[in-house]
Amino acid sequence: MVAEILLNTRFRILYSFLPTVHSVRIHTLNTFFRTFLVTFLGFIVESANPLFASDIIIQNDKIEYAIDERGKNLRFIDKASKIDYLDKKSASYFASIKKDGREFPLSTVSLKGNLLKLEFKTAGLTAELHVDIEKDRVKLEVLEVSGAAESLTFINIPLKLEGMPYEPFAACVLSLNLQTHVFALPALQSHLKATAYERFGMKGAKVTVLGVPQKEMLPLIRDVMINAPDIPHSNAGGAWAQQSKEGFGSYLMNFGTLTEDTVDDWIKMCESLGFTQIDNHGGGKFFRFGDFELDPEKWPDGWNTFKRINKRLHDAGISSIFHTYAFFIDKNSKYVTPVPREDLGYFNSFTITKSIGAEDTEVEVKESTADISLITGFFVRNSRTIRVGTELIEFDGITKNAPYKFTGLKRGANGTKVSAHNANEKVYHLREMFGRFAPGIETPLFSEIAKRTAEIVDQANFDGIYFDAIDGSDILDGPENFWYYGGKFVFEVAKNLKRPVGMEMSSMIHHWWHYRSRWQAWDRPTRGYKRFIDIHSSSIKSDEYEHGLWRGNVAQINKIAPAENGGLLLPLQLGWWAHQTWNPPQVEPTFSDDIEYLGCKMIGNNAGLAMLGGFDEKALNESPVFRRLNAIIKQYEELRHKNYFSENIKQQLRVPGKDFSLFQSADGTWKFKPMSYQKHKVSGLDHPSVSWKVKNEFAAQPLQLRIEPLMSVKSYDDPENIVLSDFSGIAEFKQDSTAKGISGGLKPAFEKTGTGEQTISFTAQSTGISARDASWINMQKKFEPILDLRNNKALGVWIKGDGNGQLLNLRLESPHHISHGARGDHYIKIDFTGWKYFELVEIESSEFSNYSWPAPYSSASFYVYDSYRHEVAFDKVDKLQIWYNNLPAGKQVETLIGPVKALPIVSTTIVNPSIMIGTEKIVFPVSMESGMYLEFKSATDCKLYGPKGEFIKDVQIQGKVPMLRTGENQISFGAEPNSGVKPRVQVTIITEGKPLLN
Repeated sequence: MVAEILLNTRFRILYSFLPTVHSVRIHTLNTFFRTFLVTFLGFIVESANPLFASDIIIQNDKIEYAIDERGKNLRFIDKASKIDYLDKKSASYFASIKKDGREFPLSTVSLKGNLLKLEFKTAGLTAELHVDIEKDRVKLEVLEVSGAAESLTFINIPLKLEGMPYEPFAACVLSLNLQTHVFALPALQSHLKATAYERFGMKGAKVTVLGVPQKEMLPLIRDVMINAPDIPHSNAGGAWAQQSKEGFGSYLMNFGTLTEDTVDDWIKMCESLGFTQIDNHGGGKFFRFGDFELDPEKWPDGWNTFKRINKRLHDAGISSIFHTYAFFIDKNSKYVTPVPREDLGYFNSFTITKSIGAEDTEVEVKESTADISLITGFFVRNSRTIRVGTELIEFDGITKNAPYKFTGLKRGANGTKVSAHNANEKVYHLREMFGRFAPGIETPLFSEIAKRTAEIVDQANFDGIYFDAIDGSDILDGPENFWYYGGKFVFEVAKNLKRPVGMEMSSMIHHWWHYRSRWQAWDRPTRGYKRFIDIHSSSIKSDEYEHGLWRGNVAQINKIAPAENGGLLLPLQLGWWAHQTWNPPQVEPTFSDDIEYLGCKMIGNNAGLAMLGGFDEKALNESPVFRRLNAIIKQYEELRHKNYFSENIKQQLRVPGKDFSLFQSADGTWKFKPMSYQKHKVSGLDHPSVSWKVKNEFAAQPLQLRIEPLMSVKSYDDPENIVLSDFSGIAEFKQDSTAKGISGGLKPAFEKTGTGEQTISFTAQSTGISARDASWINMQKKFEPILDLRNNKALGVWIKGDGNGQLLNLRLESPHHISHGARGDHYIKIDFTGWKYFELVEIESSEFSNYSWPAPYSSASFYVYDSYRHEVAFDKVDKLQIWYNNLPAGKQVETLIGPVKALPIVSTTIVNPSIMIGTEKIVFPVSMESGMYLEFKSATDCKLYGPKGEFIKDVQIQGKVPMLRTGENQISFGAEPNSGVKPRVQVTIITEGKPLLN
């Protein structure tokens, strides 16, 4: 008991002997405390007793941070609340050092004055840090590292914080120069960690550590950065971003049609959506990336022409953004043609063994070419271009064995001059990504592109910069140095700007936060819009930093999406966006409720939008639905900028999965009412799916709906079908991957389908180690040669279920470099027993994130675009995968699968579709083809539209409008078929509730 009291009070006793403000303390139970114990307690405690270990306390007015003499983290206390925020789930240590590829822990730590000495005995290394304490911050600087270390992690504090603005306390470690790598993004962090590297210089690496009430964080960061001379200053982003209206705006994207002759048209287009910004995306015939040369026919005075354009935009209250591909270089730029720069970046260099003439189509080199890939593509880090002297040469082959050669040479590529080359000349394999070259690191070209970027922004008076493609910064010097060279490029631009401007990037690292004016535009979805918006809303509030990546699941979406903001504390952005029209089976049409859902999330999050297109007169005439959708966006945008709605309403609008509709009441005020849109697919007029149940969560009300005839498919035995697998050769499927605790596979089955065909048995079981929604197993067949399924985009398959609730997924894929990783998923829920025939047409989207799947890019993330944006190249299909997920624990499941066939999709026609609820039936006397849709809101508001949203006619209904009672309703669909295939129809039942109250 006495020992416990001493343990709990020893710091308070010692505090009485030491200063109490802005101090660094070593708490050692020394002679005084030992004498006290001997005198009053009559015993001597051995020096090895942990009660007498030396603790190093670093504290100021806001926090108390403690480590023991071995560097183990002890506590990180918010003094105001007395809460210890150190994450103690496992032991963690203040510092570590890397030598010869191995990580070594601290052995001892000592502090004398402001000098913190670190000893790594097992590595034979030491390091010294300078500690500077102020009332609200702690600064750490590396003074010296002895010996040959590769890196030094000189702060490492895991915290129990989530790094979200709803927490009362916040912590952050800020890098104070380029050479210091801080892993987490500002401003609210859950892990304080910083590392210095030998390559970039460990001496001089420095950080500021902050721990304050959350509301104080941004003002404090502003003060820190104003006094950080090694970070080029910007008051247009980071801690200043919320103070500028620029980050809260929405913009249209200009790909090269904004000229002095069309400025007025662009101003009108902005007004049509309520937008106040234009993003000028280079490339193509607009301006070249790299040297930024404008097309002289449209902009005869170069960037001075754009200066005049921007002046007219500014006079209309519209700001202008310079959108580049960061440091990437177009192949027709002056840095490439007619004479390529010697400081173009390259992967490797080779040495010519034999001289070659101007006509030669091979070049032999000394070094091995065995590891060179011939696969290129937009996202692929590779090229088929070499530079020899001032000639660029493209190759289409290499030899894997000596003599090593580049073969199939195309001489004088990119307009360079064909030349003879001598033995011992160097061959440089150029770096390429996004179809463009990159500069070498630490070269004049790297700096020249950055400086020229700043010059154009200043010259033309742009209001912002979008560094697109900067997510490819790893092309410069590998992924491990992404943070450094990506940061270096932005620093180079920032320090050359005469005035700070807001910035956006297609990725994120710690240093970029100080320049970033908003967070984070994702690319457009083509399906699953509402779920995509929810994932996006969650991601921009989480600590996910990569464009289009998400580590979450449904539970995290439901938790994070409703938050007011995320840990970056930046204005939020929900673009880029583009409306879609009928284009099956991978693209879903955009309907008004999709746009209302988007608008609600814009208002709820005070988030801007970016429109890729669909707002010019040509597009509006070609797709009339765009005009109606844009009018909805404008109304939402105007109310957002007026801050029309209360925080209570905004909070409800942020809730994921909840639909609302904006309307103007009789007194002229704008209000929201909750909505529900329940979709159901009918797979034939004689199919069980013609009847289903709908739950109305609101008061009883008249029926509202949307009817969409979908594409149908030819029969399972049609001669045009392509058999993807008849399972006659079971070995053609290989197990590709499994989650932990999952086992299973394919084996021949003796039972045949109802059509007398061979089947296979897919069995699996889960031990329960993996969560049910993450219990996946994948069997894969590769097609060699690649299949052309452009005329066979649907699947037909017989399935025998066991009713155990597992998810069966049939996925088609194309090579990654062609379709960017698109997932052609088709889900079948095995909630039935016996045989069923399935026609699988539309690519799965919304339900993808109801489950966890293996991530091809990292162990924790999946690339959202693969399921919500990218499209399978049906003319180049190289895989059929058969997946399970949602496996019940401790139980074997079995599904029998018949031959999988690729079927042609065909248009269909339905006549006089009808809906019956109970005994009440309503008939719509129209003939509808695939791609048309009918929207029924009331007996006097029923309209038929074409595939591009063009209004066809008003429809006069037959029969009394059925009522949907509160709770469960049985619904039946009927129609008269008018084609030789089974009609497939999607019916959306629409219900609404009472207006929201403030």
